[in-house]
Amino acid sequence: MNKRILFYLHFGYWLLVLAQSLWEALGTGVLGTQTDWHLFFLIVLPVKMLQTGCLALFFYTNYLLLIPFVLKRKNIGYYVLSLVGCVLIFSPLYYLMEQIVYPKIGWKSYELDLDFSFAFIITLSANFVNVFLGLLLSYLMDWRTLRAEKELAEKEQLKTELAFLKSQVNPHYLFNTINDIYALTQQQSEEAPEALLKLSELLRYMLRESDDRYVLLSSEINYLENVIALQKIGQKGNTYIIFEIDGTIGNQKIAPLILINFVENAFKHGVFRNSEDPIHILISVDGRTFNFYLKNKINISKKDKTGGIGLANVKRRLSLLYPNKHKLSINQQNDYFIVDLKINLYD
Repeated sequence: MNKRILFYLHFGYWLLVLAQSLWEALGTGVLGTQTDWHLFFLIVLPVKMLQTGCLALFFYTNYLLLIPFVLKRKNIGYYVLSLVGCVLIFSPLYYLMEQIVYPKIGWKSYELDLDFSFAFIITLSANFVNVFLGLLLSYLMDWRTLRAEKELAEKEQLKTELAFLKSQVNPHYLFNTINDIYALTQQQSEEAPEALLKLSELLRYMLRESDDRYVLLSSEINYLENVIALQKIGQKGNTYIIFEIDGTIGNQKIAPLILINFVENAFKHGVFRNSEDPIHILISVDGRTFNFYLKNKINISKKDKTGGIGLANVKRRLSLLYPNKHKLSINQQNDYFIVDLKINLYD
């Protein structure tokens, strides 16, 4: 909480305490049946301000000194003794005010003469509620601080974990792409410059835009299109992919590099050189509802011992970025691998 707001809350509380005390003084008839405002401002107001000041002094002695430096560092026994000692210190102050200060301005709080033991009881009873409020406020602020620190730690941990998961995406793709471009340059292919240009666009996206937690959906789709274009160049056109987009792409945002694992997995483990069995990718958008569908035939003659690329990775990222806002279905039906991902996009 802002320190200025906290100051205003404390200041407002003591103003309310003073106002209540003044209202009680008016209601008890200490000024007679007809309120004497001259007497009110010259006697009642100064007395009540002094009494409220003493209450505030006791409260902050307990709240700022006894609770943090005694109760929270030692035990309740030391705290109780310190609290009693504090009352013994404040009792003479209360006694002196009743016996010396108030009589000089014509005020007397009690009909009977006030002795020190009575002053002790009055001091203790007057501050009983403030002791409780000090304890409540102190532990409430501790709880709030711990909660804020916990939330900050969780955010930092989430940020670190997402950065780590995202960093695992890039090496897989870059390794394959650089190998393809290297082969093109060895063959002095005319497509090598175009491939390098596509690669530079991908690197720019990975290093700049993907630093954000969410990017424009149009940017992510453009990234996938460049990935597919590079795959086709690397395979000399022997890559058959149906890439369709249904719906209106506007200002919707999505987590960057969240779809590449599925596409790369299809390239690595699927059949993509058969025009009769192309990889089918469909992206449909309806407002904030996003659906990614991918179907590819499994290449049984090209079984990779390392397994799929980053499926556990993308599942973890989805759970962190879209808790209760996504549904991922990954199935194998006969000879086909099918991915169906639905996400409720953020604004």
